[in-house]
Amino acid sequence: MAINHEKTQELLAAFREDIPFFAKTIFNSDLRPKQVEFCKAFQNSRRISFKGGVGFGKTHVMAIVVWWSLFCHNNVQVTIFGPSESQIKGSIWKEIGILFGRMNEAFKDRFEYSATKLTRKDTPSAAFAEFRLANKDNIETARGIHMHNNFVLVDEATGVPDEIFQVLGNIFPDPNPKLCLISNPSRTSGFFFDTWEHPDISELWTRVHGRMADNPDLSPEAAKEMEIMYGGKGSRDYRIHVEGEFPLEEVDGVIPRDLVIRAIENIDAISPFDAIVVWGLDPNGGGKDRSVLCKRRDNVVEDIKDFSNLDAVQLAQAIHDEYRATPQKLRPVEICVDANGPGYGVYTMLLNMGLPVKKVMVQNSPTRDPQVYSRLRDQLWWECRKWFEDGNVSIPNHPDLISELTFPTYEYEATGKIKVEDKKSIRKRGRKSPDFADALCLTFASNTKQHTGKWAWSKPIEYDVRHYQ
Repeated sequence: MAINHEKTQELLAAFREDIPFFAKTIFNSDLRPKQVEFCKAFQNSRRISFKGGVGFGKTHVMAIVVWWSLFCHNNVQVTIFGPSESQIKGSIWKEIGILFGRMNEAFKDRFEYSATKLTRKDTPSAAFAEFRLANKDNIETARGIHMHNNFVLVDEATGVPDEIFQVLGNIFPDPNPKLCLISNPSRTSGFFFDTWEHPDISELWTRVHGRMADNPDLSPEAAKEMEIMYGGKGSRDYRIHVEGEFPLEEVDGVIPRDLVIRAIENIDAISPFDAIVVWGLDPNGGGKDRSVLCKRRDNVVEDIKDFSNLDAVQLAQAIHDEYRATPQKLRPVEICVDANGPGYGVYTMLLNMGLPVKKVMVQNSPTRDPQVYSRLRDQLWWECRKWFEDGNVSIPNHPDLISELTFPTYEYEATGKIKVEDKKSIRKRGRKSPDFADALCLTFASNTKQHTGKWAWSKPIEYDVRHYQ
């Protein structure tokens, strides 16, 4: 059935203001609430970041906005990027073709769809969509994309190198640009992660979060099947694919999350009667950031607390008061202080106060197994990992401690030595410095032979102090 010119213009005006109405009229598609939310974000924003799990129609609504863009705009180019050709063709491009087959016959002859390009026949060079690969070998493909209405969609954005996003930023001087990122949130690093978690970058983006539960047709039985299939609630895959959330740790995190979960308030972990106590102190920031004190008694972290907005003098006094208020039998045999940077002043003051402090220079060479670790910090984190691996350990149910223990990654250098992700890299990924986890790791700066059981105490400590009170 033909539609006259006047009626067509009325419809296009309505479509431009209402993507769900467009989807229903052209494709007989009733969009779900979360899909509608995404459409509104795409319609009204220049930067859109859409993270989500599976099963609620992410690919379908992406294809809808591609068609909407070509229907409702002149001088429009839609460019779809993805990490591989097979991924693009097997998902969004396939869905675009399926919708072409469902299109209202009154409009179908106005477009031409092929395996690589979608064009509007009246202006094929000024109203079209195409796809390009986005990987380090094809960075140049992201350059030179300019049009009045310049719409770029990046599918599976977690798999796209950051260099591509740097180049795609060149579209924003155009009159009406849109950069839309869509992905399962499978990585806790990279540009897509930053659009959600980086304190400055995320403010620039309109964000849409989709869960499997956003599919109103999902039955309780199907939801239970998905829970089992993805490892159960709390598992890494469940968070990514069902809840549409970033994992709490990378696959190559230093300390596996399951070990940390097992240790939370583990009532079966009881310290030996003659176990000694070691404190770890991570001073920070000259009064601007939190400083953290961790108290570990062999296989049990008995307490962890932070001291916010204290300068070096105030922090030293607070630790001195904490020590004096601790019963004699529960006092630490060592307080291991990160003495790099602002921590050196705290260490010196505690030493002069007569407390049993140990200077720990985490950036220095390791004190044990120099053939295995690059720095002392790498050694301490790895020994903390071994502590969890040994089992029968207990930590408080402290959200920051739990998150920080599982977040940092590690790699093997060309020399074969273990290198744990540094604080600077962690901040770049949008997270705070892991002060709580570092404080626990500092407790392992004591000689590991100086503990009961496997961590048994075998000889007196040589304190770096002149007297004790």
